[in-house]
Amino acid sequence: MTGNNEKKRIMLIVPMLDQGGLERVCAATAQLLKTEYDVHLVVFNTEGMIYDVSGVDLIDLQLGAVPSKLGKIRNIFRRVSRVHKLKKALDIQVSYSFGQTANLVNVLSKGKDVTWAGIRGYGALEDQREMHFVTKRADRMVSCTKVMEADIAAAYPVKSSATLYNPCNLEEIRELAAETIAPEFEEFLQRPGKTVVSMGRAHDVKGFWHLIKSVFLVKKKIPDVKLMLIGAGDFNEYRELAGKLGIENDILFTGVQKNPFTLLARADVYALTSESEGFPNALIEAMAVGLPCVSVNCKTGPAEILQDDYQKSTCQNEVYDADYGILTPIFQGKKDLSPDSFTSEESIFADELERLLMDGETRTFYQKQAVKRAADFGVESYVREIEKLIKEDVRD
Repeated sequence: MTGNNEKKRIMLIVPMLDQGGLERVCAATAQLLKTEYDVHLVVFNTEGMIYDVSGVDLIDLQLGAVPSKLGKIRNIFRRVSRVHKLKKALDIQVSYSFGQTANLVNVLSKGKDVTWAGIRGYGALEDQREMHFVTKRADRMVSCTKVMEADIAAAYPVKSSATLYNPCNLEEIRELAAETIAPEFEEFLQRPGKTVVSMGRAHDVKGFWHLIKSVFLVKKKIPDVKLMLIGAGDFNEYRELAGKLGIENDILFTGVQKNPFTLLARADVYALTSESEGFPNALIEAMAVGLPCVSVNCKTGPAEILQDDYQKSTCQNEVYDADYGILTPIFQGKKDLSPDSFTSEESIFADELERLLMDGETRTFYQKQAVKRAADFGVESYVREIEKLIKEDVRD
Protein backbone atom coordinates (compact mmCIF):
# COMPACT_ATOMS: atom_id res chain seq x y z
CA MET A 1 0.00 0.00 0.00
CA THR A 2 1.14 3.52 -0.68
CA GLY A 3 1.04 6.50 1.59
CA ASN A 4 -0.93 9.59 0.61
CA ASN A 5 2.22 11.41 -0.54
CA GLU A 6 3.82 8.47 -2.33
CA LYS A 7 3.47 8.32 -6.09
CA LYS A 8 1.45 5.41 -7.40
CA ARG A 9 3.46 3.04 -9.57
CA ILE A 10 2.14 2.53 -13.09
CA MET A 11 3.47 0.23 -15.83
CA LEU A 12 2.52 0.82 -19.46
CA ILE A 13 3.13 -2.07 -21.87
CA VAL A 14 3.25 -1.78 -25.66
CA PRO A 15 4.91 -3.93 -28.36
CA MET A 16 6.64 -1.03 -30.16
CA LEU A 17 6.64 2.75 -30.41
CA ASP A 18 6.73 3.04 -34.18
CA GLN A 19 3.99 4.78 -36.16
CA GLY A 20 0.50 3.71 -35.10
CA GLY A 21 -2.57 4.78 -33.17
CA LEU A 22 -2.21 2.66 -30.03
CA GLU A 23 1.52 3.40 -29.92
CA ARG A 24 0.82 7.13 -30.04
CA VAL A 25 -1.74 6.85 -27.25
CA CYS A 26 0.65 4.83 -25.09
CA ALA A 27 3.46 7.37 -25.53
CA ALA A 28 1.09 10.25 -24.81
CA THR A 29 -0.20 8.49 -21.68
CA ALA A 30 3.34 8.07 -20.40
CA GLN A 31 4.10 11.76 -20.91
CA LEU A 32 0.85 12.90 -19.32
CA LEU A 33 1.22 10.73 -16.22
CA LYS A 34 4.95 11.00 -15.56
CA THR A 35 4.73 14.05 -13.28
CA GLU A 36 2.13 12.74 -10.85
CA TYR A 37 2.93 9.02 -11.08
CA ASP A 38 5.95 6.73 -11.08
CA VAL A 39 5.65 5.57 -14.70
CA HIS A 40 7.56 2.67 -16.25
CA LEU A 41 7.11 2.10 -19.98
CA VAL A 42 7.85 -1.46 -21.15
CA VAL A 43 8.43 -1.97 -24.87
CA PHE A 44 9.09 -5.33 -26.51
CA ASN A 45 11.39 -3.65 -29.02
CA THR A 46 12.36 0.00 -29.58
CA GLU A 47 13.35 -0.43 -33.24
CA GLY A 48 11.82 2.31 -35.37
CA MET A 49 10.65 4.28 -32.33
CA ILE A 50 9.34 7.71 -33.34
CA TYR A 51 7.33 8.86 -30.32
CA ASP A 52 8.78 11.11 -27.63
CA VAL A 53 9.00 9.36 -24.26
CA SER A 54 11.74 11.52 -22.78
CA GLY A 55 11.66 11.74 -19.01
CA VAL A 56 9.93 8.35 -18.74
CA ASP A 57 11.61 5.16 -17.49
CA LEU A 58 11.77 3.26 -20.79
CA ILE A 59 12.48 -0.48 -20.53
CA ASP A 60 13.36 -2.23 -23.78
CA LEU A 61 12.90 -6.00 -23.46
CA GLN A 62 14.70 -6.48 -26.81
CA LEU A 63 12.22 -9.23 -27.60
CA GLY A 64 10.81 -8.07 -30.91
CA ALA A 65 8.75 -10.08 -33.38
CA VAL A 66 10.20 -13.30 -34.78
CA PRO A 67 9.04 -15.20 -37.89
CA SER A 68 8.49 -18.82 -36.84
CA LYS A 69 5.50 -20.13 -34.89
CA LEU A 70 7.78 -21.80 -32.35
CA GLY A 71 9.75 -18.57 -32.01
CA LYS A 72 6.55 -16.64 -31.32
CA ILE A 73 5.57 -19.04 -28.54
CA ARG A 74 9.00 -18.81 -26.96
CA ASN A 75 8.85 -15.03 -27.24
CA ILE A 76 5.58 -14.91 -25.32
CA PHE A 77 7.05 -16.93 -22.45
CA ARG A 78 10.19 -14.79 -22.39
CA ARG A 79 8.19 -11.56 -22.39
CA VAL A 80 5.87 -12.83 -19.65
CA SER A 81 8.79 -13.90 -17.49
CA ARG A 82 10.60 -10.57 -17.90
CA VAL A 83 7.50 -8.47 -17.28
CA HIS A 84 6.47 -10.51 -14.22
CA LYS A 85 9.91 -9.96 -12.68
CA LEU A 86 9.73 -6.24 -13.47
CA LYS A 87 6.30 -5.91 -11.90
CA LYS A 88 7.56 -7.57 -8.75
CA ALA A 89 10.84 -5.62 -8.58
CA LEU A 90 9.13 -2.26 -9.20
CA ASP A 91 6.13 -3.11 -6.99
CA ILE A 92 3.76 -2.07 -9.79
CA GLN A 93 0.20 -1.25 -8.78
CA VAL A 94 -1.49 -0.79 -12.18
CA SER A 95 -0.34 -2.40 -15.44
CA TYR A 96 -1.98 -0.92 -18.53
CA SER A 97 -1.30 -2.68 -21.84
CA PHE A 98 -2.09 -1.48 -25.35
CA GLY A 99 -3.25 -3.99 -27.97
CA GLN A 100 -3.74 -7.74 -27.79
CA THR A 101 -0.07 -8.70 -28.10
CA ALA A 102 0.69 -6.66 -25.00
CA ASN A 103 -2.57 -7.64 -23.30
CA LEU A 104 -1.64 -11.34 -23.36
CA VAL A 105 1.69 -10.60 -21.71
CA ASN A 106 0.04 -8.31 -19.18
CA VAL A 107 -2.59 -10.78 -17.93
CA LEU A 108 -0.16 -13.72 -17.92
CA SER A 109 2.43 -11.78 -15.91
CA LYS A 110 -0.03 -10.63 -13.26
CA GLY A 111 1.21 -10.47 -9.70
CA LYS A 112 -0.18 -8.09 -7.10
CA ASP A 113 -0.87 -5.47 -9.77
CA VAL A 114 -4.25 -4.48 -11.19
CA THR A 115 -4.21 -5.33 -14.89
CA TRP A 116 -5.87 -3.12 -17.52
CA ALA A 117 -6.15 -4.58 -21.01
CA GLY A 118 -6.56 -1.91 -23.67
CA ILE A 119 -8.56 -2.55 -26.85
CA ARG A 120 -8.21 0.26 -29.38
CA GLY A 121 -9.65 -1.28 -32.53
CA TYR A 122 -12.21 -3.82 -33.72
CA GLY A 123 -9.49 -5.98 -35.23
CA ALA A 124 -8.74 -7.29 -31.74
CA LEU A 125 -12.27 -8.71 -31.50
CA GLU A 126 -11.80 -10.96 -34.53
CA ASP A 127 -9.99 -13.65 -32.51
CA GLN A 128 -12.77 -14.66 -30.11
CA ARG A 129 -10.67 -17.27 -28.34
CA GLU A 130 -7.97 -14.74 -27.57
CA MET A 131 -10.52 -12.14 -26.46
CA HIS A 132 -12.13 -14.65 -24.10
CA PHE A 133 -8.73 -15.50 -22.63
CA VAL A 134 -7.84 -11.83 -22.03
CA THR A 135 -11.21 -10.65 -20.75
CA LYS A 136 -11.46 -13.54 -18.30
CA ARG A 137 -8.13 -12.62 -16.71
CA ALA A 138 -7.89 -8.83 -16.96
CA ASP A 139 -9.06 -6.84 -13.95
CA ARG A 140 -10.37 -4.11 -16.25
CA MET A 141 -10.98 -3.89 -19.98
CA VAL A 142 -10.30 -0.41 -21.36
CA SER A 143 -11.90 0.52 -24.70
CA CYS A 144 -11.56 3.67 -26.79
CA THR A 145 -15.31 4.06 -27.45
CA LYS A 146 -18.49 3.40 -25.48
CA VAL A 147 -19.92 1.26 -28.28
CA MET A 148 -16.84 -0.97 -28.20
CA GLU A 149 -17.00 -1.21 -24.41
CA ALA A 150 -20.65 -2.31 -24.58
CA ASP A 151 -19.96 -4.84 -27.36
CA ILE A 152 -17.11 -6.44 -25.41
CA ALA A 153 -19.07 -6.54 -22.15
CA ALA A 154 -22.00 -8.21 -23.93
CA ALA A 155 -19.89 -10.93 -25.56
CA TYR A 156 -17.18 -11.77 -23.03
CA PRO A 157 -16.68 -12.46 -19.28
CA VAL A 158 -15.59 -8.94 -18.35
CA LYS A 159 -14.87 -8.24 -14.67
CA SER A 160 -14.84 -4.46 -15.02
CA SER A 161 -14.63 -2.04 -17.94
CA ALA A 162 -14.22 1.61 -18.90
CA THR A 163 -13.94 3.88 -21.91
CA LEU A 164 -10.92 6.15 -22.33
CA TYR A 165 -11.13 8.32 -25.43
CA ASN A 166 -7.78 8.92 -27.09
CA PRO A 167 -6.08 12.11 -25.85
CA CYS A 168 -5.65 15.00 -28.25
CA ASN A 169 -3.13 17.74 -27.50
CA LEU A 170 -5.16 20.64 -28.87
CA GLU A 171 -2.69 23.38 -27.96
CA GLU A 172 0.18 21.61 -29.70
CA ILE A 173 -1.96 20.90 -32.78
CA ARG A 174 -2.92 24.55 -33.15
CA GLU A 175 0.69 25.67 -32.78
CA LEU A 176 1.82 23.21 -35.45
CA ALA A 177 -1.07 24.24 -37.71
CA ALA A 178 0.42 27.73 -37.93
CA GLU A 179 3.73 26.53 -39.42
CA THR A 180 4.58 27.02 -43.11
CA ILE A 181 4.15 24.23 -45.65
CA ALA A 182 6.35 22.88 -48.44
CA PRO A 183 6.27 24.89 -51.72
CA GLU A 184 4.87 21.99 -53.78
CA PHE A 185 1.94 21.67 -51.38
CA GLU A 186 1.47 25.44 -51.31
CA GLU A 187 1.20 25.53 -55.10
CA PHE A 188 -1.59 22.92 -55.08
CA LEU A 189 -3.53 24.60 -52.28
CA GLN A 190 -3.24 28.06 -53.86
CA ARG A 191 -5.12 26.88 -56.93
CA PRO A 192 -8.75 28.04 -57.21
CA GLY A 193 -11.35 25.90 -55.53
CA LYS A 194 -12.04 24.43 -52.12
CA THR A 195 -10.09 21.48 -50.74
CA VAL A 196 -11.43 18.28 -49.22
CA VAL A 197 -8.89 16.48 -47.03
CA SER A 198 -8.60 13.07 -45.41
CA MET A 199 -5.81 11.49 -43.40
CA GLY A 200 -4.79 7.86 -42.89
CA ARG A 201 -2.54 5.09 -44.09
CA ALA A 202 -3.05 3.47 -47.49
CA HIS A 203 -5.08 0.56 -46.14
CA ASP A 204 -8.35 -0.83 -47.49
CA VAL A 205 -10.08 -0.18 -44.16
CA LYS A 206 -9.80 3.58 -44.83
CA GLY A 207 -11.99 3.27 -47.94
CA PHE A 208 -10.14 5.91 -49.96
CA TRP A 209 -11.56 4.61 -53.27
CA HIS A 210 -14.98 5.65 -51.97
CA LEU A 211 -13.67 9.14 -51.28
CA ILE A 212 -12.01 9.52 -54.68
CA LYS A 213 -15.19 8.43 -56.44
CA SER A 214 -17.29 10.75 -54.27
CA VAL A 215 -15.04 13.70 -55.10
CA PHE A 216 -15.34 12.81 -58.80
CA LEU A 217 -19.13 13.07 -58.41
CA VAL A 218 -18.80 16.39 -56.56
CA LYS A 219 -16.71 17.80 -59.42
CA LYS A 220 -19.71 17.50 -61.76
CA LYS A 221 -21.26 20.42 -59.87
CA ILE A 222 -18.12 22.00 -58.35
CA PRO A 223 -15.47 21.57 -61.08
CA ASP A 224 -12.60 23.22 -59.18
CA VAL A 225 -12.88 21.15 -55.97
CA LYS A 226 -9.62 19.44 -54.95
CA LEU A 227 -8.73 16.46 -52.75
CA MET A 228 -5.70 16.07 -50.46
CA LEU A 229 -4.79 12.68 -48.97
CA ILE A 230 -2.27 12.65 -46.11
CA GLY A 231 -0.73 9.40 -44.95
CA ALA A 232 1.87 6.68 -45.29
CA GLY A 233 1.85 3.76 -47.68
CA ASP A 234 1.52 2.89 -51.34
CA PHE A 235 -1.25 4.95 -52.92
CA ASN A 236 -0.47 3.83 -56.49
CA GLU A 237 -3.79 2.05 -57.02
CA TYR A 238 -5.57 5.22 -55.94
CA ARG A 239 -3.44 7.31 -58.29
CA GLU A 240 -4.46 4.93 -61.07
CA LEU A 241 -8.13 5.25 -60.17
CA ALA A 242 -7.83 9.04 -60.19
CA GLY A 243 -6.18 8.83 -63.61
CA LYS A 244 -8.96 6.67 -65.01
CA LEU A 245 -11.50 9.16 -63.67
CA GLY A 246 -9.54 12.04 -65.21
CA ILE A 247 -8.99 13.85 -61.90
CA GLU A 248 -5.35 12.94 -61.20
CA ASN A 249 -4.29 16.61 -61.34
CA ASP A 250 -6.86 17.51 -58.70
CA ILE A 251 -5.63 15.07 -56.04
CA LEU A 252 -2.54 15.67 -53.90
CA PHE A 253 -0.96 12.61 -52.26
CA THR A 254 1.34 14.10 -49.62
CA GLY A 255 2.70 10.89 -48.10
CA VAL A 256 3.28 10.69 -44.35
CA GLN A 257 3.93 14.10 -42.80
CA LYS A 258 5.71 14.87 -39.54
CA ASN A 259 3.41 17.88 -39.22
CA PRO A 260 0.12 17.14 -41.00
CA PHE A 261 -1.75 19.81 -39.05
CA THR A 262 -0.49 22.71 -41.14
CA LEU A 263 -1.95 20.94 -44.19
CA LEU A 264 -5.23 20.17 -42.43
CA ALA A 265 -5.58 23.82 -41.51
CA ARG A 266 -5.37 24.84 -45.17
CA ALA A 267 -8.29 22.63 -46.25
CA ASP A 268 -12.01 23.44 -46.21
CA VAL A 269 -13.74 20.16 -45.31
CA TYR A 270 -12.58 16.92 -43.67
CA ALA A 271 -13.89 13.59 -44.99
CA LEU A 272 -13.79 10.18 -43.30
CA THR A 273 -14.71 7.14 -45.42
CA SER A 274 -13.48 4.24 -43.27
CA GLU A 275 -15.14 0.84 -43.18
CA SER A 276 -14.32 0.68 -39.47
CA GLU A 277 -12.38 2.62 -36.86
CA GLY A 278 -11.30 2.14 -33.27
CA PHE A 279 -11.30 5.80 -32.38
CA PRO A 280 -10.55 8.11 -35.34
CA ASN A 281 -7.85 10.42 -34.00
CA ALA A 282 -7.58 12.21 -37.33
CA LEU A 283 -11.22 13.29 -37.11
CA ILE A 284 -10.60 15.02 -33.76
CA GLU A 285 -7.36 16.55 -35.07
CA ALA A 286 -9.18 17.99 -38.09
CA MET A 287 -11.89 19.42 -35.85
CA ALA A 288 -9.23 20.95 -33.61
CA VAL A 289 -8.08 23.17 -36.49
CA GLY A 290 -11.67 24.14 -37.29
CA LEU A 291 -12.54 21.82 -40.16
CA PRO A 292 -16.22 20.93 -40.64
CA CYS A 293 -16.57 17.18 -41.12
CA VAL A 294 -18.49 14.66 -43.19
CA SER A 295 -18.01 11.12 -41.90
CA VAL A 296 -19.42 7.74 -42.72
CA ASN A 297 -21.26 6.37 -39.67
CA CYS A 298 -18.98 3.36 -39.26
CA LYS A 299 -18.12 1.48 -36.10
CA THR A 300 -16.77 3.02 -33.99
CA GLY A 301 -16.06 6.60 -33.00
CA PRO A 302 -17.60 8.95 -35.57
CA ALA A 303 -21.08 8.95 -34.03
CA GLU A 304 -19.68 9.36 -30.49
CA ILE A 305 -17.56 12.27 -31.67
CA LEU A 306 -20.08 14.06 -33.88
CA GLN A 307 -23.17 13.52 -31.71
CA ASP A 308 -23.71 14.35 -28.04
CA ASP A 309 -25.86 11.23 -27.73
CA TYR A 310 -24.54 8.67 -30.20
CA GLN A 311 -27.64 6.53 -29.69
CA LYS A 312 -29.61 9.12 -31.65
CA SER A 313 -27.73 8.05 -34.78
CA THR A 314 -27.66 4.28 -34.46
CA CYS A 315 -29.13 3.63 -37.91
CA GLN A 316 -26.13 3.31 -40.21
CA ASN A 317 -28.17 3.79 -43.38
CA GLU A 318 -29.34 7.35 -42.83
CA VAL A 319 -27.89 10.85 -43.11
CA TYR A 320 -27.70 12.74 -39.82
CA ASP A 321 -27.05 16.43 -39.40
CA ALA A 322 -25.42 15.63 -36.07
CA ASP A 323 -24.47 18.09 -33.34
CA TYR A 324 -20.88 18.55 -34.54
CA GLY A 325 -20.75 17.22 -38.10
CA ILE A 326 -22.55 15.22 -40.78
CA LEU A 327 -22.90 11.42 -40.63
CA THR A 328 -23.63 9.39 -43.77
CA PRO A 329 -24.57 5.72 -44.42
CA ILE A 330 -21.90 3.03 -44.20
CA PHE A 331 -20.47 1.92 -47.55
CA GLN A 332 -21.71 -1.39 -48.94
CA GLY A 333 -19.94 -3.87 -51.19
CA LYS A 334 -16.39 -5.00 -51.72
CA LYS A 335 -13.44 -2.89 -52.82
CA ASP A 336 -14.12 -1.62 -56.33
CA LEU A 337 -11.49 0.33 -58.25
CA SER A 338 -13.56 0.45 -61.43
CA PRO A 339 -14.00 4.02 -62.71
CA ASP A 340 -17.41 3.10 -64.17
CA SER A 341 -19.34 1.97 -61.08
CA PHE A 342 -20.60 4.05 -58.19
CA THR A 343 -22.61 2.93 -55.17
CA SER A 344 -25.60 4.77 -53.77
CA GLU A 345 -23.63 5.44 -50.59
CA GLU A 346 -20.86 7.11 -52.59
CA SER A 347 -23.47 9.32 -54.22
CA ILE A 348 -24.93 10.23 -50.82
CA PHE A 349 -21.47 11.01 -49.45
CA ALA A 350 -20.81 13.20 -52.49
CA ASP A 351 -24.11 15.04 -51.94
CA GLU A 352 -23.17 15.84 -48.34
CA LEU A 353 -19.69 16.98 -49.32
CA GLU A 354 -21.23 19.20 -51.96
CA ARG A 355 -23.72 20.66 -49.49
CA LEU A 356 -21.02 21.50 -46.98
CA LEU A 357 -18.79 23.02 -49.66
CA MET A 358 -21.55 25.17 -51.21
CA ASP A 359 -23.66 26.13 -48.20
CA GLY A 360 -21.61 28.75 -46.38
CA GLU A 361 -24.00 28.96 -43.44
CA THR A 362 -23.87 25.21 -42.77
CA ARG A 363 -20.11 25.17 -43.21
CA THR A 364 -19.59 28.05 -40.77
CA PHE A 365 -21.89 26.40 -38.23
CA TYR A 366 -19.96 23.13 -38.30
CA GLN A 367 -16.61 24.93 -38.23
CA LYS A 368 -17.57 26.47 -34.89
CA GLN A 369 -19.05 23.22 -33.63
CA ALA A 370 -15.90 21.31 -34.58
CA VAL A 371 -13.66 23.54 -32.46
CA LYS A 372 -16.12 23.35 -29.57
CA ARG A 373 -16.31 19.54 -29.69
CA ALA A 374 -12.56 19.00 -30.01
CA ALA A 375 -12.14 20.55 -26.55
CA ASP A 376 -13.99 17.57 -25.05
CA PHE A 377 -11.18 15.28 -26.19
CA GLY A 378 -8.24 17.33 -24.92
CA VAL A 379 -5.49 15.95 -22.72
CA GLU A 380 -7.02 17.47 -19.59
CA SER A 381 -10.15 15.37 -20.02
CA TYR A 382 -8.09 12.23 -20.68
CA VAL A 383 -5.93 12.70 -17.59
CA ARG A 384 -8.99 13.40 -15.47
CA GLU A 385 -10.65 10.16 -16.59
CA ILE A 386 -7.57 7.95 -16.23
CA GLU A 387 -6.85 9.34 -12.75
CA LYS A 388 -10.41 8.52 -11.75
CA LEU A 389 -9.86 4.89 -12.78
CA ILE A 390 -6.54 4.68 -10.94
CA LYS A 391 -8.20 5.94 -7.75
CA GLU A 392 -10.95 3.33 -8.15
CA ASP A 393 -8.48 0.47 -8.56
CA VAL A 394 -5.68 1.48 -6.20
CA ARG A 395 -6.63 2.33 -2.66
CA ASP A 396 -4.29 4.36 -0.43
